[in-house]
Amino acid sequence: MKIESIQSHAGDFIIRIETGKSLVAASFNSGTTTVPVAEALALLNSLVYAKEQGFSKIEVEGNSKLVIDAVNGVLTPPWKLLKLIHDIKFLSNSFEFVCFQHVFRETNFVTNVLANLGHMLSNLHCWEECVPSEASSALAFDIVNLGCIGGTSI
Repeated sequence: MKIESIQSHAGDFIIRIETGKSLVAASFNSGTTTVPVAEALALLNSLVYAKEQGFSKIEVEGNSKLVIDAVNGVLTPPWKLLKLIHDIKFLSNSFEFVCFQHVFRETNFVTNVLANLGHMLSNLHCWEECVPSEASSALAFDIVNLGCIGGTSI
């Protein structure tokens, strides 16, 4: 038997320069969907925003191994993700350089905070050259690159 959780989910992304400084942080409510679909929507939205801002070289980190592996061609995506993965691949071809890497959710503090904010939003909300105050300590923790020690929370 397969049980699939379909509930309200939120998506988010943060675009940073090499030093970790935020150029834009965004959060949105994905509506009633599955976690992989919400993760793929967040990835697609981040690429759209990066393209609109004129970025040509990007590194994408995502905490959905399923989505990252599907985009990288490591596995065939489930049918619910086929169109989104196709759109992500198509858009990624318009960048001079793009790579997709998996990061563990437990080390992705800033995006966890942004996703929590997304549940309270009805539309995409962007914070340019900053993060919302709720995410500032998470960003500072991430920038100093302390890593994630077991039991660490912010």
